[in-house]
Amino acid sequence: MNLLISLTLASLVLFILQFYIRCIQRSYSLKKAYARHGCASPKNLPSKDPIFGLDTVVENVKTMKNHCRMRAIQTQARNYGHTFQSFPFGRRTLTTTSARNIQTVLSLEHEKFGVRPIRGPAEAMTGPGIISNDGKVWEHARAMIRPAFTRAQIADRELFDAHIERFFSLLPTDGTAVDLQPLFDRLILDASSEFIFGESFGSLLPSCPIDSQKFLDSFNNAQKGVGIRVLLGNMRFLMRDRNFSESCKLIQDYTQKHIDRALQQPQQQKKSEEDSAISQRKCILVYELAKETSDRSLLCNQLLNVFFAGRDTPAVALTNIFFLLARHPEVWKKCRGEIQGLQKEDLTFERLKSLRYIQHVINEAMRLYPPVAAQTRGCVAPAILPTGGGPDGSRPIHVQSGDTVIINFFTLHRDSKMFAPDPEVFRPERWIDARPTWEFLPFGGGARHCPAQQLALFWVAYTLVRMLLIFREIRNEDPVEDFVENMKLNMESLNGAKVSFVSV
Repeated sequence: MNLLISLTLASLVLFILQFYIRCIQRSYSLKKAYARHGCASPKNLPSKDPIFGLDTVVENVKTMKNHCRMRAIQTQARNYGHTFQSFPFGRRTLTTTSARNIQTVLSLEHEKFGVRPIRGPAEAMTGPGIISNDGKVWEHARAMIRPAFTRAQIADRELFDAHIERFFSLLPTDGTAVDLQPLFDRLILDASSEFIFGESFGSLLPSCPIDSQKFLDSFNNAQKGVGIRVLLGNMRFLMRDRNFSESCKLIQDYTQKHIDRALQQPQQQKKSEEDSAISQRKCILVYELAKETSDRSLLCNQLLNVFFAGRDTPAVALTNIFFLLARHPEVWKKCRGEIQGLQKEDLTFERLKSLRYIQHVINEAMRLYPPVAAQTRGCVAPAILPTGGGPDGSRPIHVQSGDTVIINFFTLHRDSKMFAPDPEVFRPERWIDARPTWEFLPFGGGARHCPAQQLALFWVAYTLVRMLLIFREIRNEDPVEDFVENMKLNMESLNGAKVSFVSV
């Protein structure tokens, strides 16, 4: 017992000593940067605990539980400037909503800001790959998956059509209220699983070959667990969640079954000329990757990284779009006016892109409620942000290795100058003239922008237009008028999208 107490005290003393050494090093480095580059610190987020910032951590968790995390950061930016700093767990964290700073982090000096220090916990769920790695590992993973996201592959309407028809069979046509959120989850789950694994999970079917709902529940649970661990940072070791580990194992076991099938396929006889023609037309990610490697672990990691990035965003985007359309029936009416005379056979990738007002609606929904509401980067080499320092926020900011930068897209998309005069209002018409660059980043920006962006937008636009062709009106059936955020790794509507339809 005495030995245990001694070791605990020694560890505590060592931790405190390391903390103060870091503080001294930071102070010295900042003074040099101030003298050389004219840098200054941004405003501090007030904290009652100036050493470990535990009250900041508690407040962050509280705002997440109260479903107002993004609104809280928006208020902080309004009070302390577009870039401010805090010290949760004693680590310097810079939160920015400045387009200039964001461009620096994501593009101009992206090699100095990595995801590995932040997203390490995701590896328990996905393994190493494009989601959680930097440098050569990330470059290799990105190069491996790039061929699957060419326009010719993502515009495979036939693949998506089968799932859309099943989705429509579950929509009530008699005016009954329905929550679209779980249906969109299942639609995108089925489509993305076929695109990535070559076999749909069939969650929209009355009975499916696998327990897809269990997979979806496990995926959502694991994703939420990753989000909590990312929030806890270096204190993530405090989490002891058996359910999280079991969920990760279930996800990986399912993936390995598809990998086994893909690796066995070259040894099998082709079933028929028809199957051969289909395989030549379609690009299935698992088969494409299996041509390059037979490493089951590597294949599993790559597939889960892509599934993680590509499955969730379109479903969340669709839910948020219909959440808004149900509260703005006049916008639905204008959308229907734009698609008059079209048939589903007309809905090619290019034709959907040409529907300007519908594209404006999608942009506006993703501006107000971006599925990825924030991104975090860990500074891996000294860097300078161009603005936000000093009392008036006009001086550059020195960022040190070990600092964390949080980019808040939710507040960025509400920039009062770019989206004046009504940045909080859902008004698709603003996109007739709006020409944002780094002020609008629903899929991120720079070298690590989402590789599945065009695929996600195709699925979203195709689903929206197909529903416009079938339903004359949309009505809100949710007694809660305002959007209530539900933060996992993405920002979802806590109340889903409860609507009813009037058929054509």
